[in-house]
Formats: sequence, C-alpha cells, structure tokens
Amino acid sequence: MGEFVNDFLLMVQFLTRIPVNKNLHCEKENFRKASIFMPVIGLIVGGIQWILYKLAVLVLPVNVSVAIAMLLGIMVTGALHIDGLGDMCDGFFAFKGNDRIIEIIKDSRIGSYACVTIVMDLLLKYSLLCFIVPRFSLAMIAAPVIGRFSIVFIAFIGKTAKSTGSGNLFIGNIGKLQLFITVCITALLLIFIVGLNPEYTAALLLASLILASVFNLYCNRKIGGLTGDLFGADNEMAEIITMLIISVIIR
Repeated sequence: MGEFVNDFLLMVQFLTRIPVNKNLHCEKENFRKASIFMPVIGLIVGGIQWILYKLAVLVLPVNVSVAIAMLLGIMVTGALHIDGLGDMCDGFFAFKGNDRIIEIIKDSRIGSYACVTIVMDLLLKYSLLCFIVPRFSLAMIAAPVIGRFSIVFIAFIGKTAKSTGSGNLFIGNIGKLQLFITVCITALLLIFIVGLNPEYTAALLLASLILASVFNLYCNRKIGGLTGDLFGADNEMAEIITMLIISVIIR
C-alpha cells in the first residue's frame, strides 16, 4: 500500500502544482507503475475546475464562470500541457530544418507559432465549454481524464526522440498491464463519475486513440519519436477532440 500511495503522489507532484511535501521514490519503475494514475490526475484537475465553475455560476454569467474555471485549471497544472503544445508548434512549424526542431522545442522562449496556437487552444476550449457546460457541466471533468489517458497510450506506442528528457520516464516504459489498467480506470471514471453511457465512453476513447496514433506517426516523421513536450500537445488536442465530440452529441 505504501508503494501504491507513493506512486499516486508521484504523479500529483509531477503533473500538478498541488503541494506534496514528501520525499518520494522516483525511479523509472515508479513512473511506470504510476502511469495508471494519469486519468485520476485528470479527474482531480477537472474536478477542481468543475467545483469552482458550479460555485461561480451561482453569481456570475456562464462565460465568466468558464473563464475563471479554465484559469484555475492552468494554475493547478502550471500550464504544463499548454506549454508543450506551444513548444511543439514552434519547433514543428518554424521551418528551420529537422535537425533544429528538438532544439527549438527545448527553447524556453515563446515564438509566434506558440503564441497563436496557445491563444487558439484557449479560445476553442472556452467556446466549446460555454456551449457544453450549461447542458452537461461534467464534460469539464471528462476532457482532462481522456487527455491524460491519451498520454499513457501514446507513451506506450511511441519511441523516444532524444536520449534524455522527462518524456523518457514514460516512453517505452509503460507495459501492456499498465495500459490495460489505465483503460479500465478511464472507462470507470467516465461511466460512474462523469455519467457517460458505455457507447459514448467507447466513442470518446476511440477518438483519443486514433488521434494519439496519428500524432505519433507525425512526430516520428518530424523528429523520429516523442518528447515530454509532445505529451502536452497530445493532451491538449485530446481534450479539444473530446469537447468537440461531446458538443456534437449534445447538439
């Protein structure tokens, strides 16, 4: 049980800014076992946003409440995944040659591609949530859960693009057992907490799997594999795809 709790708290420390003031075992084996908790981290992040939204909407308009909830989500995650999406776009679309893409991705400075992409990412999420949450507010939880599930899957099928980096803690380190458990946890969270029926759950998971598979192929073509920043990009795209499908279902 101690190791189980250690691995869960390791994911909380690694993926959020929630303070966990403990010295944890953080070997590669711990990260492999801890990967099953990624959808749970999505539940925590989405749940915090959902609670704030439900409180804010009692006194504020829906669009303002959505904006406040999104801001809290960014604060809880430290903009980890949005930053990865921006870095990916700077690297992939700067047309500096494949040999410099990873160097550009690692650069902490923000370029025009990252700026435009981050703005569009937030605008899409905001617009979709403003439409969805008055009808199905728990979509605010479903999207982060599926986004983190997508990270586990792409780490399972992908290969590393560089010899070092945070992404290497997961890429090629996740086994079939961890993937199976992650699928089960994700499905259970979506069905019993979010309240989606099994057919919609299967459709959303399938969409995220297809997206991750296509994105992995694209990353292989561009830089020969994956990095930690590309996990963030995959998460953001999976969240948006999830919201788009939910909005179609609602409509």
